[in-house]
Amino acid sequence: MKDQEVSQALRKITYGFYIVTTRKPSEEMSTRDKDFVAAATVSWVSQASFDPPMITVAVQKHTDLHETIEKSRIFAVNIVGKDNQNMLKPFAEKSTVKGDKINGFAFEDGKTGAPILKDVPAYFECKVVEDLSNGDHSVYLGEVVSGEAREADAVPLVEWETDMHYGG
Repeated sequence: MKDQEVSQALRKITYGFYIVTTRKPSEEMSTRDKDFVAAATVSWVSQASFDPPMITVAVQKHTDLHETIEKSRIFAVNIVGKDNQNMLKPFAEKSTVKGDKINGFAFEDGKTGAPILKDVPAYFECKVVEDLSNGDHSVYLGEVVSGEAREADAVPLVEWETDMHYGG
């Protein structure tokens, strides 16, 4: 099978959009005097267990998000709704924290310490229980420890409804 054919087939997998956030407190790091916050647009997320509730998330290696999850072992998945499409591109860039905003969007601290974006319709927080680091992404298995559906009727944004495509 040709690589192009495989790539086209892989692009048929459906994906949502999420912004994954994490934080490593400064007191746990020897190289920083401030907490380090990382956030990125991610599309490879899936539920993996009911009891306990667990999800998988794939994070590209050699990124601030990956490095910080490796150190913090916690993350939050902020679910992007159809009305939040303007959030995707800013989080496809390097994270910038100014006051209570990441890349211009307000956040609050979650129960794990991971930043929770205030404008998303739902989120959940996880602690990493396993990881698989083969390939160019690490797949984290996270146990869901907290979460909230702020807008129960909000419709999640899916990749095919945007001009952003990640896969294949």
